[in-house]
Amino acid sequence: TQVNMKGIFLEKPGLLKQAIKREVEWCANVPDYEKVMSRNSNPAMTPLERSLSKLQAEREVQKYAAQFVNDADEEDDDGTDGKLTLVEEQDEDKVWEKGLYEIEDGEYFDPDHAKFKEKLEKDGKVEEEEEEQLVAPLYSGNGPCVTAMPAETTVPGLGTVPVKRQSNLIVMIRHGKTENNKLGLFTGWDDVPLATEGVAEAKEAGKLLKLHGFEFDAVYTSWLSRAIDTAWYVMDEMDCLWLPIIKSWRLNERMYGELTGLSKAMVKQRHGNEQFMAWRRGYAVNPPPVSSFSPQYPGNDLRYTKYLKDVRFSVSETLIRSIESNKFSLQRKLPKSESLKDCMDRTIPFFTENIMPEAIDEGKRVLISSSENAIRGLLMHLCEIPEDKISGLEIPNGLPLIFDMNSKCIKLLDDGSGEDMLEKYNFGSSASYLFRPCTNPDGSEDDSCDFTFGDAPVLTQSDKELIESIRSPAGANV
Repeated sequence: TQVNMKGIFLEKPGLLKQAIKREVEWCANVPDYEKVMSRNSNPAMTPLERSLSKLQAEREVQKYAAQFVNDADEEDDDGTDGKLTLVEEQDEDKVWEKGLYEIEDGEYFDPDHAKFKEKLEKDGKVEEEEEEQLVAPLYSGNGPCVTAMPAETTVPGLGTVPVKRQSNLIVMIRHGKTENNKLGLFTGWDDVPLATEGVAEAKEAGKLLKLHGFEFDAVYTSWLSRAIDTAWYVMDEMDCLWLPIIKSWRLNERMYGELTGLSKAMVKQRHGNEQFMAWRRGYAVNPPPVSSFSPQYPGNDLRYTKYLKDVRFSVSETLIRSIESNKFSLQRKLPKSESLKDCMDRTIPFFTENIMPEAIDEGKRVLISSSENAIRGLLMHLCEIPEDKISGLEIPNGLPLIFDMNSKCIKLLDDGSGEDMLEKYNFGSSASYLFRPCTNPDGSEDDSCDFTFGDAPVLTQSDKELIESIRSPAGANV
């Protein structure tokens, strides 16, 4: 019954049973592991997304299991592939040379044998590849302007939170996470839905905005489901689903061309880090374009061919489609690939020619729900971020960013966690261009900035307990 079983599991039959039992325990401690591994998990996923999800789940199991491994007792890998042969040919002669000496001495020769590995380690030099370290970006300045949680939400009996009436505030939010975000895939115009975490992020954003007294008069979003759904979840938590939503393709994510749907790690490995970063974050660098007949080309999507009317017609596309269909077919010029500059060439005019005169100049309070590169372009325009610095800007998923038209800076909302916003969220190395000191047009300090984390003292345990006692209903009676 154990014909195909080899190695240590044959020597110690009970070990396999224990190993399987331990693996089941590890898997049980990784959220949604069984759901991800299920054959029928999330039928909306593509085969690639499903495979990458399973790979990610397996890595999470490995990460969880690593805490039970004692590094001091861990044996180094002898370089074999499990079949008594070395993966690297240059070490094979040394292995068998040592094996012959052991046989001559009457010892049992087995590359999996612990003593053999110890001898191999002493005689041979083992080079270990250093793990890439993620370095947190350094931020200049005093940190972001953060509006404190209203006292009405933390201390019972103080009444309701006053509604914010300022029309000089624009709230921008990047959609919640998608499976593509979690798996590190280029998404672009691919219309993927929100993941479970993304739905939760959008709902939390709506709750936070409501806690701080925000209300909106107009909501703008793209033609992509993830941005539309995020806007809906935010509005649902704020009890304003009745608000009009203005959708425009000009707020779509950047079109990634042939990179759409590909793994970022794979692209980086194939083309090198320099080319990868140029395609991913470059200001004026276009990824490879898709063909006219690619499923990723917007000209093959009904929503763009039927409803997009505000771009010029394309002679080449009209000719290609007319020949292909044997009849005249008038086609518009749709993007096959975009740089950030191309993306801004459509988002900024829409902001200045539509959102500004129709809403902001009319005193309306505006919410913009869109994708990372569309928001990066807007922030580059509003915060005057240089071209050579925009590649270092990251936009967190599901986090409301409040742009003050008067002080020309980004403000964040206190979520009550007491955590430093720059540690909790990754804004990239260019965060200082967002979080410059907020001052009024007359030069005075913006009094809506209740505190900044950059120069805030560290809270002690007693400070945290005092804050919790003030927030809790019981603390109100003390």
